[in-house]
Amino acid sequence: MGKVWRALVAVALLAGSPSAASSQTDEHPPSPLPARTLSTDTLTSPIATLDNPDTAERRVELRRWIEAFSAWQEWSTQWRSRRQPGWFTGSRQRPQKPDPPSWLAARCETVFDDADPLRQACALLAAWREEGAPAQQIRQVRVIAVSENEEPPKTTWWENVHVDLMWPALQGQASIYGVLGTHLTTEVGGRLQVFTAPGAMLLNVPTRTGGRVWKFAANYGIGYRLMDFTFPGGRPAELHLNLAKMWMMSDAAELVTGRTIDVIGFSVTFKRQ
Repeated sequence: MGKVWRALVAVALLAGSPSAASSQTDEHPPSPLPARTLSTDTLTSPIATLDNPDTAERRVELRRWIEAFSAWQEWSTQWRSRRQPGWFTGSRQRPQKPDPPSWLAARCETVFDDADPLRQACALLAAWREEGAPAQQIRQVRVIAVSENEEPPKTTWWENVHVDLMWPALQGQASIYGVLGTHLTTEVGGRLQVFTAPGAMLLNVPTRTGGRVWKFAANYGIGYRLMDFTFPGGRPAELHLNLAKMWMMSDAAELVTGRTIDVIGFSVTFKRQ
């Protein structure tokens, strides 16, 4: 009988323990965890793209290089395969390609995302490297060589101004000489040239009385470029052969040959050094 009572007491104690725990829980509920608000600024704020401690200085350096190299690319696209004419010289000095910041190559090794702010700079760096590749340089040299051979050389107006010296008349018995003159030409094909405007020349002409007089005459004709040569001192020049007709610019009644004569002679033009 005693064993039965002990068993009933044990069952009653086990049944009452959860209730006590439950009531204790209801009376003293656990404190909630403190709320924490996530700021969107921590998610959307820009990530530093340049290494410390000189981030600001590197940004300025990078911006300057991007502007300089972009300007050089525009120049290279237009003038890479030909000479850029200058204001007072035949061609301008070719600008040097600007070097990128020394730290940019290492930084670009970690750029894999298209949204990375350094993506543009790394793309320009790749273009900079291609511009400096030996194959690219060889291709540029070939393009320049081909273009120089195919395109006619550009000349300035004074390179077509001729200095005329000692032009004899085709009428040998007349003893007429063009001593000094000048004329302007333009090329019509190959070495052949024509006078752009009437030239002028000082002539020494015999008279009907046996004397000689000085006369000015205008001329017009054609020329042929013979050869290139160099004056002492290194000045390049060209030698031309000209055939022209002269018209006396003053009274020719006293002259043996009349008002017009045909002449032939050499002329010289000066070229850029």
